[in-house]
Amino acid sequence: MKLRVPIVCLALLICFCKAGAQVINIESKRFLNDTNGFVGNINGNFSAVQNTQQILSMGINIHAQYQKNRHRFLMISDLSVINAANTDFVNSGYQHFRYNFKVTRHITLEAFVQAQYNRVLLLDERYLAGIGPRIKIIKKHHFKMYSACLYMFEHQSQDNYKLQADNNRISAYLSFNIGFNKWDFTSTTFYQPNLADFNDYRIANNSAMEIFITSKLNFKTELVLLFDTRQPVKIPNLTYQIRSGIGYKF
Repeated sequence: MKLRVPIVCLALLICFCKAGAQVINIESKRFLNDTNGFVGNINGNFSAVQNTQQILSMGINIHAQYQKNRHRFLMISDLSVINAANTDFVNSGYQHFRYNFKVTRHITLEAFVQAQYNRVLLLDERYLAGIGPRIKIIKKHHFKMYSACLYMFEHQSQDNYKLQADNNRISAYLSFNIGFNKWDFTSTTFYQPNLADFNDYRIANNSAMEIFITSKLNFKTELVLLFDTRQPVKIPNLTYQIRSGIGYKF
């Protein structure tokens, strides 16, 4: 019994560091190259601790990109679970599919669909579909900046399906990337207002630092901040997520 409190405290610490966000940053998942063909990335982790209580932690992220001339397809799947003392401190996941068509040198048409959930934040399900232009502001060898303003339809259920809504939103973002041989930094800021009620909005920032150990192996740290004015009762308006791990590119 004496070890139970430290175990639960440890799980809570993990929870605070991985409080799942509800705005998914696809910019950090793109492979920023213009070469035709297929490229992918797999990241995974698993741990189990058993003494007076059991702590289980598991995460997996798989994403792949295929490009053919002016067409680009991006597919992503992400799952994270942390369970301690029979309580879920993290239980979230999403699947995302995005299609890009390069209209001009600076304008790309984007269309996407997404499904996600987050049990800890009482998000039972959210389905998204959107379309709009993505603009290349600047693209240099070590620095890139993009912006977008997309229309997005949203269906979501929260708080054990007590709250359900269909919303029409704008999903606008500004993203930049700084990259060198041994490291890469990406940051994206989102603004997602409800077109029927501009007091209902989300602001999110996602920043990721990736360090390349070898040409295939990398270490990545990611910080996500989210402010949502329409969270369920007992869920704070401001949540954040920090995660680090080893990745392998193929």
